[in-house]
Amino acid sequence: MNPYWQLDQLQDVYLEDSWILSIDATPGRLEMVLDFVLRENHPAYRDPLPGEQYCYKRGSLVFSTVSELNWIGQGRVRPTTDANGETDYGSLDVLQFDDTLWSMDGDFGQITLTSDPPQISWPTSNLTKVFTDDESAQEEQ
Repeated sequence: MNPYWQLDQLQDVYLEDSWILSIDATPGRLEMVLDFVLRENHPAYRDPLPGEQYCYKRGSLVFSTVSELNWIGQGRVRPTTDANGETDYGSLDVLQFDDTLWSMDGDFGQITLTSDPPQISWPTSNLTKVFTDDESAQEEQ
């Protein structure tokens, strides 16, 4: 099997120290919300915040074309609560693939599935209106 970082969309994240915040398996889809560790080549990378070892960014790892899924050890480990009061299910120790067969392991158990490659979905931030010079002058009046 091939390691996840061989895929373009996953080469700039480090999953082994990323924190899994939730796992949602529904027909045809698996979504894992994570605090991803960003590698220095990732466009959103910044120096780690004080007290952090890595640069983290929240997002979702989404398999959207799941045709088969098997989850062994589901619920064997209770989630923990971190210092910020958030629940996490540990890290993603292994994510590997061979064509459309995917295998992942972690504190959450072992999941094997058949799907196209996953995508990372980043939440959109609140947009701030950008004014042109004319608009800002009108706002001040």
